[in-house]
Amino acid sequence: MRTLDEAEKLRLAKLSIFDKINKGDWYQYSKEVELQKIVKNSSQKISEINDKAKENIDEARKLLEDFLPNLPQSSEIYFPIIALEYPNRFKVGENTFINSGLQIISAGKVKIGKNCFIGPNCQLFTPNHHARDVFLRREGWQYDGPIVIGNDCWLGGSVILLPGVSLGDDVVVGAGSVVTKSFPSHCIIAGNPARLIKNE
Repeated sequence: MRTLDEAEKLRLAKLSIFDKINKGDWYQYSKEVELQKIVKNSSQKISEINDKAKENIDEARKLLEDFLPNLPQSSEIYFPIIALEYPNRFKVGENTFINSGLQIISAGKVKIGKNCFIGPNCQLFTPNHHARDVFLRREGWQYDGPIVIGNDCWLGGSVILLPGVSLGDDVVVGAGSVVTKSFPSHCIIAGNPARLIKNE
């Protein structure tokens, strides 16, 4: 767990918010107006896109492409989407399919590779809080760990990926798994917490 003493707080005060996020440093979301604005605007936009999808899927897709600058035309995200907090920090590879109910809570970057299948109701979380210091949690301190999913991965329904997880290429994640650590390419994982079931 990263230390957070008074000297560290003074150092952090001199950094921009995205410098802190990109370096995995501590920050207080409740005091970051810029982040709050991004998240609230994204929530509103996702609601608008989901509403549009009820009447016109093609128009909803156009709105989604405008919202997500790193979504290739060959990739699909089904509606409704639950949350995509930071659209500029979310990247999807070519020919990837993401089923409905996607939830990404992430100031940290999230990258999904090419030719992936992401099952319904999957959740990707990059923020982390202090596990042992209740006072730091009360003050809202957090930091982010980026999430990376390699090419040709398959996540079953209702999979959860936690901060800092990286999956190699050709990783299959069993439905309902909670992935708390990184795994290499060419393996099958499942469980809570997810463990190696088979490799190669």
